[in-house]
Amino acid sequence: MKDIIVIGDIHGSDLWKDIVEAHKDCMFVFLGDYLDPFQYMSSSYLISNLKQIVELKKSRPGDVVLLLGNHDIHYFVDDSPKASRFDYRLFIPANGIFVENSGLFLNAWQTGNLLFTHAGVSHRWFVEDFKGDLDRPVADQLNHPHDSQIPSMLQVGENRGGPRGKRGGIFWADKAELTDPLHACVQIVGHNRVDEVTELKYDHANSIVFCDCLRNGLYFCVDS
Repeated sequence: MKDIIVIGDIHGSDLWKDIVEAHKDCMFVFLGDYLDPFQYMSSSYLISNLKQIVELKKSRPGDVVLLLGNHDIHYFVDDSPKASRFDYRLFIPANGIFVENSGLFLNAWQTGNLLFTHAGVSHRWFVEDFKGDLDRPVADQLNHPHDSQIPSMLQVGENRGGPRGKRGGIFWADKAELTDPLHACVQIVGHNRVDEVTELKYDHANSIVFCDCLRNGLYFCVDS
């Protein structure tokens, strides 16, 4: 098994190129949010950067995992809430890339007890909202949801401006909603900005590693 390099929210940054170059013999998991930067970037640059990430996946299909974030799904999922900084200028080209390459992107990825999603999975959300099966691989369920489960996946929790009492799904879960992450799992997520990679451990053999710190040139390595 190769070391796994986890790259947090992209938001137009090309720092991923230096990381890939520095770890040529590793696997790479991108945690999503490829578009919608915090600062101005031209549409052509953003689309080019996304295309290059897709090409990396095509050139190394077994070594690269591309996850989807809330700043991605709103460009091609009709029922997805619009995240901040949604850019109508990007809609047509971004929609085309995501739709044409839908088989290259995942909602979740799992190896052993390591679970990778964009925003994270709280135990109560998985059991009560998503109505998942704790005896089956979690990523398989998140990647192949029943129609009845999709609304909970797109759900925005109260902490991100959603309805009072709601918990965010795997694209929207806020750090404040993840004080009891899915039991018996080590989760690795982006979405919630941190200055450096931050791991929190809990009481049910569950922990969560927050990795949305690419803007500081930081990323996470899972040793083989």
